[in-house]
Amino acid sequence: MKPVIRKIILQALDNLGFDKIQVQTGAWVVERPGNLSHGDWTSNVAMKLFGQLLVEQKKQMGDNLNSPRALAEAITTQIKKLKKSLTEASIVQVAVAGPGFINFSLADEFYTAKMTNILRQGAPMIAQTQKGQKVVVEFTDPNPFKEFHIGHLYNNSVGEAISRLYELAGAQVQRACYQGDVGMHVAKSIWGMIHKLHADSPKASNWRSAFEKLSQLSLSKRIHFLGQAYALGATAYKDDQVAQKDMQTINYATYLAGQEDLVEKETWQPQVDYSQFLKDSKLDYEQIKTLYQQGRAWSLEYFEVMYRRLGTKFDQYYFESLVGEFGLKLVKAYLKKGVFEKSQGAVIFPGEKYGLHNRVFINSVGLPTYEAKELGLAPEKYRRFAYDRSIVITGNEIDEYFQVLLKALSLIEPELAVKTTHLSHAMVRLPEGKMSSRTGQILTGEWLLDEAKKRSLEKIKQVKVGQKEDGQEKTASALSEEKIAEIVGLAAVKYSLLKSSIGQDIAFSFKDSLSFQGNSGPYLLYTYVRTQSIWSKLCHQPDINPYIAKSIDTLLDNKSYLKYQPNIDEKLTLRYIALYIDALTIAVEQNAPHIVAGAIFDLASAFNTFYAHHQVTPTSSTSDVGSLEPDTAWRLLLTTVVGQVMKQGLHVLGIPVVNKM
Repeated sequence: MKPVIRKIILQALDNLGFDKIQVQTGAWVVERPGNLSHGDWTSNVAMKLFGQLLVEQKKQMGDNLNSPRALAEAITTQIKKLKKSLTEASIVQVAVAGPGFINFSLADEFYTAKMTNILRQGAPMIAQTQKGQKVVVEFTDPNPFKEFHIGHLYNNSVGEAISRLYELAGAQVQRACYQGDVGMHVAKSIWGMIHKLHADSPKASNWRSAFEKLSQLSLSKRIHFLGQAYALGATAYKDDQVAQKDMQTINYATYLAGQEDLVEKETWQPQVDYSQFLKDSKLDYEQIKTLYQQGRAWSLEYFEVMYRRLGTKFDQYYFESLVGEFGLKLVKAYLKKGVFEKSQGAVIFPGEKYGLHNRVFINSVGLPTYEAKELGLAPEKYRRFAYDRSIVITGNEIDEYFQVLLKALSLIEPELAVKTTHLSHAMVRLPEGKMSSRTGQILTGEWLLDEAKKRSLEKIKQVKVGQKEDGQEKTASALSEEKIAEIVGLAAVKYSLLKSSIGQDIAFSFKDSLSFQGNSGPYLLYTYVRTQSIWSKLCHQPDINPYIAKSIDTLLDNKSYLKYQPNIDEKLTLRYIALYIDALTIAVEQNAPHIVAGAIFDLASAFNTFYAHHQVTPTSSTSDVGSLEPDTAWRLLLTTVVGQVMKQGLHVLGIPVVNKM
C-alpha cells in the first residue's frame, strides 16, 4: 500500500507543476501514523516540499499558499481528483491534519479482505525480500568449560529471533555457533579439575579412579563441577605464580590435544608445533588430554540441552581449535604483504593507521590470539556455506575489537568483509546482583529459566478453574502444569529480553516479566489462549483443529460475515494486524526483533479491549457455524486471525504456544 499511496502523491505533485528534482530531494515519506485514529497512512510531503517552492510556483498555485498546511490542502485537492486511483487503492478519505500532514483512510472492505487472505493462507505472509539469499547467523557462542550464563541466553534469544525473521522473509538460513574450546579459560578449568578431583576424592588411588567417579554423576552435577573448577583455576591464576606457570603449560597442552583431535578426525595438516612448548614439562599430558576431551564433551552435551530448551537447532559448529590454525596461516601470509606488522616479538594489526587501535594477532610465543582465530572463521564459514550475508551477534563489550577485526578482514578477504554485519547487544541487569564466572558467583541461563518456571508454576497452582486473577478468567489445561509452567516461564524470559532494542541494557524483573497483565510474555500467551478457547466452547472434542479448519472454510464460503459492518474496536484490531505485517518487514530490514514484540503487544491489547466489550461466542449453543449471525461469524473470523498472528509473532520470538492455561 505504501508504494501505491506514494504513486498517487507523485501524480498530484506532477499536476501541481513540481519537477522531478524537487520531488526527489524533498526527503518526504509515507508511513503509518503514530495514532491510528488519524488514519491508516500519513505523509509529510507538504512540510518537506514547502521550503523548496519557487515564487512562480506559489503564484501559479494561488495567493493563499503561505504555509505547509496550505500546500497540503492544494495537494489533497489534486489527490481527490484521482478518483480511479483512489478507488483501486480502497482509499475512502484523504484529509489534512496539524501543520500539514496528509492522512489517508482505507475502506473497511480492504481490511476484511486482508483478514480473509490470512485465514485462507493459515498465517500472515510478508514480502519475500530475502528470497534466494543465503544468510548465516552466528550467535550464542558459549565456551566449553564455562557456565552457560544469562548473557548467552540473551544472545541466543536475539539470534534465534533474527534467524526466524530472515526465514519468514524467504532466506535460506544457517544457524552457526562459534566456541572457544582452547585458550586460557580452558587451561584454568583443567588446572581446577586436577586440583578439585584430588580435593574431592583424597582417598582415591589415582586421578583416574577419582575421574571415573565424577563421570558417573548426572550431567548437571558434572557441569557444576566444571564451573567450580574454572572458578578455582581463575582465582589461583590471579594469586599463585606457580599455579599460573602450570596453567600456561596446560594451555599449550590443550592446544596440542585439540590439534591431535583434528589430525585424527579431519586429516588436518598442523600449522604450528605445540609439542615444542611441552618438552620440559613435568605435567601429565595424558591426564590433561583426558580431562580436556571429556570436559569439552560434557560442556557441548550440556549446551545441546540448553539449545533444545530454548528452541534452537544449530546447523554448523565452529571451534577455535580449528579456525585458530586457519587464522594463524592467514596472518603469516599477510604479514609478508604488509597488512600486519611485527612488534616486540608479536604480530599486530596496526589499527591506529585506520583510526582504530592496534591489536595482537599472534603473540610473542607464536600462538594465535582470539583475533587471529576470528579472522580464520569468516573464510571457513563461507567454505561450508557460501553466504550472501553473515550476521555475527555479540555483546557490546567487544564493539571496538570487532571494528579492528572487520578492518583487517576487509584488507584480506574484502568480499567477505562487505557481507559481514556485526550486531551487538547490551547487558542484562538483574536485581539479584552481578554475574562473575571467575568467582563462581554466576547466575546461569539455566537458573533464570528454572526460576521463571518455578514462579510460573506457583502462579498456575494459585489460580483454579473458573477463578479470576487480576480480572482474567482462567481455563483448565489439558497439558500438565509442569509443561505449561515451562512455556510460560520461557515466554516471560524471552519476551522480557526481546521487547527492548538490542542496544539497550535490560533490567530484568520477575514481577513484571511474569505478570499476566501488561507488556509481558505470559500476557501474550494468555491472549493466544483466549482466541483458542472460543473454538473450544463450540467444539467439545479433544482435537478441535479439524473442526476449526472446516468451520473457517464454511464461514468464508457462505460469506454471511460480509454483511456485517465492524465497530471501532474491531476496526482497530484489524489495523493492528496490518501493522504487524508491516512490522515483520521492518524488523528484517533493521535486524530488530523488538519491533515484532511491540506489534504483537499492540495487537493483543486491541483484541483484549474488543473481547471485553463485545459478544464473540454464539448466544445459544451450536456447533453449526454456517447458521451463525453475520456479526458472530465476523467476530469468530477476527478472533481466529488474531490467534494466527499471535502464534506466528510468538514463534518469531522463539516462544511456543499452549492452547489452554
